[in-house]
Amino acid sequence: MEKTIIQFIKAAAAKLRDSKLKRLGGKEVALALDGLTQALGLDGRGEAILFTALFDRSCAGRCSDLEDIANYFGCPQLEVMEYVPALKSLLKKGLVVQTDSGECRLVRQNFMVGNHAIGCILENRRPAFCSARILEKEFDRYDLCRLVDSQIQDNEVTAEALFQFIESTEQDYREMPLVKELTAAVPELPARALFYEVCHDFLYHDGEGRSDLARTLQDMYEAYAIRLRERKALLEGSHPLVRAGLVELSGDNAKIVLTVAGQRLFLGEDFGAFGKQYRGLNRYSFVREVKKYIESQEHDVDDPKVMERLAERIRLMEDSNRGLACLEKVGEIIPEEDYRALFYIVCNACADSDIASASDGLNRLYPVKERNRNLMLFKEETHKLQRLDLVEIATMSSLFGEYTVLQLTEKGKELYFEEDASLFLEKVNKKELIRSADIKEKHLFFSAKEQQQLALVGSALQEQNYQSLVGRLKAKGLAGGIAVLLYGAPGTGKTESVMQWARKSGRDVVHVDISAMKSMWYGESEKNIKEVFTRYGRLCKHSSLKPILLFNEADAIFSTRRNVGNGGSIDQTENTIQNIILEELEKLDGILIATTNLADNLDRAFERRFLFKIRFDRPSVEAKRSIWLDKLPGLDEKTAACFAETYDFSGGEIDNIVRKATMMEVIDGRFPSVESLTKLCQEEKITKPHARIGFR
Repeated sequence: MEKTIIQFIKAAAAKLRDSKLKRLGGKEVALALDGLTQALGLDGRGEAILFTALFDRSCAGRCSDLEDIANYFGCPQLEVMEYVPALKSLLKKGLVVQTDSGECRLVRQNFMVGNHAIGCILENRRPAFCSARILEKEFDRYDLCRLVDSQIQDNEVTAEALFQFIESTEQDYREMPLVKELTAAVPELPARALFYEVCHDFLYHDGEGRSDLARTLQDMYEAYAIRLRERKALLEGSHPLVRAGLVELSGDNAKIVLTVAGQRLFLGEDFGAFGKQYRGLNRYSFVREVKKYIESQEHDVDDPKVMERLAERIRLMEDSNRGLACLEKVGEIIPEEDYRALFYIVCNACADSDIASASDGLNRLYPVKERNRNLMLFKEETHKLQRLDLVEIATMSSLFGEYTVLQLTEKGKELYFEEDASLFLEKVNKKELIRSADIKEKHLFFSAKEQQQLALVGSALQEQNYQSLVGRLKAKGLAGGIAVLLYGAPGTGKTESVMQWARKSGRDVVHVDISAMKSMWYGESEKNIKEVFTRYGRLCKHSSLKPILLFNEADAIFSTRRNVGNGGSIDQTENTIQNIILEELEKLDGILIATTNLADNLDRAFERRFLFKIRFDRPSVEAKRSIWLDKLPGLDEKTAACFAETYDFSGGEIDNIVRKATMMEVIDGRFPSVESLTKLCQEEKITKPHARIGFR
């Protein structure tokens, strides 16, 4: 009868136990080993001998290291070392498993026959190779750090023995990425030992672990002097791990932690699985995460290395979201991580329709010295984010007084929010912006000379002609902006001419409130006028047709510059305003129209800045007759001619009379008589005309 597999194992075990691995050439033991080899498909008697010993001990519920196997055979452990290749072959076949996969030292590794193999043998079936293996796991970086920690925690292991062990282990696993990269970055073996221990503590607490500095050095070194030397090097930043940027001390210098660079080196491709996750953010959640970090306890402004940690975290967040094109653009324009962090804070405030208090934002971000320096730069308007025209400082009012805030400029909104920028771009005040579609058509009557000049400007403002004109001016090296001055007596149609140009050309009108430009606060007026041109430039950029920037009654700020020899602050302010306007006219990229009743009050420096200068005279008799007939269709030709000849009215004054006549018509229910109109004409001017008009 053919023997079963278990019978072959029992026969072999009876001869091998306490055999000292001697006299194994006998017939009985040879038959048992050869039968077992054939039954299990082993590669020789060596594997059969080792498998028999492991199976025997495994059936007793024991795992065995090389020392246990040597005891089974009753021989020195050195004799068993000859069978290590057979052991490795059994491991590959899956007949034997290592029960402590994290142990890399062969002499301390434990092995046993797997349950699957035992079950098959008891059923007299050959186990399929590898089917009995547990989850395959090679010795990795985590096992290495755990092994180093076990040596450090062993009170019987001296520092010298620890370093010898690490050197030997690194040699065995020199191709491991962690070993290769760490050895290249940190040649000093004791420093690498400390790094492995810090990595173990980091891993032990799922990416949040911090090593107690004093306890770690005490575990590693017996000599107190060496501990002090290592601590001093870490505090001064001269330690190899600190120089390599792999570790850092906590704010109170009591803990040693991995930096982001240290985490990357240790974790390799597993880096994204530990700690705070920043992947897959959009532009809104990204700035929200930046704000959360800056407001968290991790960002301790009292920590001397807070700015280094901030820079590291910002780079980590950005690297984790390289799919956001806006981050790449911001990085190119703003290389400083702390400035980028501040920019992101202001972006978050903009996205949340909130305000970023200048002092509060800087308080959270910077230590005291840096905070005050940045605040001063903002107040002096020399901060880099201001010079880049990305962030501006503004004054807000509340029940508790005024306070300063940081806010994005239009350029800053376009840089970060890209296609979403239109959601946050500043809306023009309806009082300032007059839409071309809202302008009603009016008939204006001028002399032939005036009509010719006005028609030329009106034609130039038509988009096709405007683009051609600007292109030719720039091609000749001339300024591409078009500035027009309309001057003359009040009520002669200057402002209305601008409105009709706007209506016909389809351009909106930005009407400057000059009274709001002049502030009682020193320096505010200059900012106000500068902001007018800044906002107009933004509007031009986002409009299909460039709007018209209208300064009505422009002599109020275009007036003759004054002598400031006496040191008058008002004179100096007005001169500064005029200099700003002159400078803006030089670089104008749009359409500016100024009107004034007092041309003599204009500073001569403004004359050459205006491409067109049109004088509006009081209307001729014929023009006045046409105005009367246009405004009051109920008049006959003869009466209109009499009014035109008798009264030296401007178009505006005729408008006044027409409005009063309309009121009378509404109240009386009929069109006013000629006598009533005559009385209205006589009451229009404070100085009554001497001439009288009669009717038959």
